[in-house]
Amino acid sequence: MKPELKTLWQGPVPRALVEGMIPERLRVLVLAPHPDDFDAIGVTLHFLAENGNPIHAAVVQTGSGVEDSYLPGATQAQKAALREKEQRASLRFFGLPEEKLTFLDLERDATDQLKDSAANFGAISAFIIDCQPDIIFLPHGNDTNNAHRVMCSLARQAALRHGRPVALFMNRDAKTVGMRTDLYLPFGDEMAEWKAQLLRFHDSQQQRNLAVRGHGFDERVLMLNRQIAAELKLEARYAEAFELEFYNLG
Repeated sequence: MKPELKTLWQGPVPRALVEGMIPERLRVLVLAPHPDDFDAIGVTLHFLAENGNPIHAAVVQTGSGVEDSYLPGATQAQKAALREKEQRASLRFFGLPEEKLTFLDLERDATDQLKDSAANFGAISAFIIDCQPDIIFLPHGNDTNNAHRVMCSLARQAALRHGRPVALFMNRDAKTVGMRTDLYLPFGDEMAEWKAQLLRFHDSQQQRNLAVRGHGFDERVLMLNRQIAAELKLEARYAEAFELEFYNLG
């Protein structure tokens, strides 16, 4: 067992993610039920990439969130292809190697969202066993988005089956109902602008948010990051926040 996971498990919370807290040899897997879920925690993942941690992103194929007005006459498969193209572009900007990005063709429901099924549990479990991650990033289960809830549930079950020590870093999203903040990463204006650029590669979501909410996808995410920093009374203007769960530490 890697003792660094026990170190993460111990100590007062909330605490800031700082240099040296996560050794570079720990492998990171990001489980994303939608294209753009990776980008929503992009600053933390950038921090870990700079730290030298190997990162693999597994993104569920889906065309959900693409309005008919954005891509008139498109089939659901064409919408999914668009979202995949957006995700690949954003992760090229991030600097993630192509071979570290996997799109998962999993069972989806009538709304093209990740389905809670035995087949999906088996596929996610197999993927985790193949990747052998030490840390898994994913959306929090206490969330109004059903795909977020499903991914969290399947990952928790898979972590139990996996048998190896693993930490789940469940992130706070704009649709998270409530969670405990164990770990946060503060950041300033320069990284906020970088993150906004990353998010704008998802133009289908940028335009949908502008039409529906009056502000872009980039601003929606950064508003949450400002709210987190304010709630934690940080000097930094922005922060990403996570609740941690640990499995099989012994």
